[in-house]
Amino acid sequence: MYDRSNRIDVWLFVTALSVGGAERTLVDLANGLDHDRYDVTVWTIFEQNPLAGRLSEDVTFRTLGVEGVTSDDHAFAVERAANPLTYVTAPLRFLRIVRRERPDILQSFLTYDNLVARAARVVAPGTKVVTGVRLVPTGEHDIAQHLDNLTTRFADHVVSNSQSGKEFVSRYRVPERRVSVVNNGRDLDRFDRDPPAGFRESLGVPADARIVGTVGRLIDRKGHGELLDAWATVRQEVPDAHLLIVGDGPERSALEAKATSLGIRSSVHFAGLRDDVPDCLAAMDVFVFPSHYEGFPGALLEAMAAGLPCVATPVDGNSELLGAYESGLFFDPGDYEAMANALVLVLTHPEVATDLGEAARERAHEGFDVSSMVAGFEAMYEQVLKADELSGHRENWR
Repeated sequence: MYDRSNRIDVWLFVTALSVGGAERTLVDLANGLDHDRYDVTVWTIFEQNPLAGRLSEDVTFRTLGVEGVTSDDHAFAVERAANPLTYVTAPLRFLRIVRRERPDILQSFLTYDNLVARAARVVAPGTKVVTGVRLVPTGEHDIAQHLDNLTTRFADHVVSNSQSGKEFVSRYRVPERRVSVVNNGRDLDRFDRDPPAGFRESLGVPADARIVGTVGRLIDRKGHGELLDAWATVRQEVPDAHLLIVGDGPERSALEAKATSLGIRSSVHFAGLRDDVPDCLAAMDVFVFPSHYEGFPGALLEAMAAGLPCVATPVDGNSELLGAYESGLFFDPGDYEAMANALVLVLTHPEVATDLGEAARERAHEGFDVSSMVAGFEAMYEQVLKADELSGHRENWR
């Protein structure tokens, strides 16, 4: 037991506690850390923080309270600041607070947060800055992502949720000793369940239908457009199959229109944002994940924990989670014909589906729970603090 009066101040900094994978990971981390050892504070920039209510009473929550703009279609995520000037003033306010209060560790998670956190090294040299790599971007990334990549080496330490992320930051002159890999974790037991009685019907799906499902934000890089193209073929081969899309986002209206134009709208169900994802997964027979790029996707991990056969792109964290023809089937990003073939194979060969689902569940339980994730972060914190102590000893020796 540690002396709570000498706890290490850890600030976890994110733009907003929106409903997303990185934000869920942050909440689980904040709640799971040893609060006898660490005094944990979660900081956000925006005032809209739907996941803040999930923080435990041991965690301090603070926000700069910047007004963000959301939309009726996806009010769970902040699209932008209401006043563009706050992109400058809000970081300056936060940096003044960091300089005044000097936490021991400041950890950021996403692109904009990373840029602000690295500036804290200038105003508060005693604070150890840890920045995150949550996904490995492709050519689709923007100016902010380029700046994030180029300034990665200015953090005291970098933590990636995948081995692919570690390899990615090595291109930007970050020494290997200053990079850690801590895979995402989930409360896996939550996903070992049967769906509630009548649940499929509540989604508008026939009780005896076979359901292919996916979970994720409705944005272009998640590949939902190609999934609909593939679904037109799947329905020709498996007429009783239905597609369940869980999640919301700016592409929803376009995707609904596309489903209508392809003549498959009656078999495609847009469930929107849900707080009962474990029940949704339990209602599925197959999970499909057509992302163009990922880090270490929590949605895929949750589907594996639910024992679902998974069909996915072999990008970055996906390939680290799934073994081809061991716990999942792969298709190249954008190749909707290969996606359709893989889905038809699993839907029409129950023995294949069973084997893949069982292998996926076993793989999920190989160290991808919340406690393993928290232990990884705690080990990283101790490494960062120890490196600082060793540096101080060297200076004294000189």
